[in-house]
Amino acid sequence: MTSISHEDLLAMLADELDAARAQLEALGVTLIGDANVATRHMTELQSLDHVGQRCASIASILRADDLHAASHAAKLESIPARLATLNQKTH
Repeated sequence: MTSISHEDLLAMLADELDAARAQLEALGVTLIGDANVATRHMTELQSLDHVGQRCASIASILRADDLHAASHAAKLESIPARLATLNQKTH
């Protein structure tokens, strides 16, 4: 098995998250293009968008030079909130 650097592994995982986000976005665009589906499933379509945002946020963190600082500065509120909760449990 070939060894891969830590940085290359994180970059590859970030790329996978970007690919997943792109697939979710394409799915959302297709589904919202059907007015009946969009009307009946707006909450679910918004959830698809939220999952895509989570993927993008995590991919950004994985590409950062300082993972901890990037995690705490994440635009998606759930990530810093979870870090605060984890920090409270460990202290």
